[in-house]
Amino acid sequence: MASESYGYMAPIKAALESSLAFLTKSFSRFSAVRFNSVSAGLLKTSASAGIPGYVDSYLYAEKVIPRHRAVETDEVASTAAFLLSPRSSGITAQSIVVDAGMSINYFDADVISAVSAADVD
Repeated sequence: MASESYGYMAPIKAALESSLAFLTKSFSRFSAVRFNSVSAGLLKTSASAGIPGYVDSYLYAEKVIPRHRAVETDEVASTAAFLLSPRSSGITAQSIVVDAGMSINYFDADVISAVSAADVD
């Protein structure tokens, strides 16, 4: 997800994505180490509160997430715990998105209607 308020985090996350393939290929030559990442949706944390415009983005996310509730830190942590467990042994060089479905719903009809109505006013 790219956002104007996201600043330098967008290219850093893009670098993380490409690093998964590089690290997996490099380390697989001599070890069984796996590399994966968890791509979390917007989280309500004290660190995120310092990002300009984050609260508005968070509130928007809650409107477009199908369950109308943002992803929680324990949900992201559970995904990380799964990736560290033997149950994920077949997963490598992957970024697992944990966003409560936000990425499939950016163009939610209610949000589009609200924005369209605001443009008319």
